[in-house]
Amino acid sequence: YSFATTVISCISNFILIYVLAITHLPHVGPYRYLLLTFAVVDVLISLVHFGLVPAIHMTEFGYIYFGYRFLHAETGIGVWASLVWVLLFYQTFVLLAFHYVYRFVMMCSPTWLSWMKVRPWRNWLIVTIIADFIFVGGILLACFLGLIPTEVSRKAFAPVLMDVYHIDLFAQNKPGFLGIAYWVINKDGLKEWIPRTVLVILWVILLFFTTAAIIVWCLLQII
Repeated sequence: YSFATTVISCISNFILIYVLAITHLPHVGPYRYLLLTFAVVDVLISLVHFGLVPAIHMTEFGYIYFGYRFLHAETGIGVWASLVWVLLFYQTFVLLAFHYVYRFVMMCSPTWLSWMKVRPWRNWLIVTIIADFIFVGGILLACFLGLIPTEVSRKAFAPVLMDVYHIDLFAQNKPGFLGIAYWVINKDGLKEWIPRTVLVILWVILLFFTTAAIIVWCLLQII
């Protein structure tokens, strides 16, 4: 399945790149470069997905994400491979939101964004870099603050992965993963929330829904 979807994704996106490269329609304009960027990111994430074979398992106390092909690697290798996938995965949300912002500015010509058309190449590039830095940088920061493997998260998810997938998180190589546990059972047998991880997941949710809100707002303005 992973091989088939990767091949389909690469072929279709390379066709799009080829068409955009040889076709020069005036009404498309700079929008072609936004489409090109989207196609390139799609190809990259498809290849990384195939190389990693990612999986995510949800539990009542949190979720864990890991790559099947990196379970036999050291912790650091597995973690960094997962972070690359996360980087590309969330990059698509930035680009998708940017599609709608671009369409809104070009179609509606809002006066408060008129400066975007003064030096379009420079201004659009600056906006793109800033937005990407805030969103993707925020996601990666959340990963380092709350999803990097710890003894707490490894201990919490180890029984689940062993029972469901027969994966030993306490194997000699200590497989790398990204996991976040919102609460654990303490020594008294009571549920104990972990404030830091709760704040981290709320931060991720805020970033995710910010892109959704931008898309909806731009769409309503265009309509």
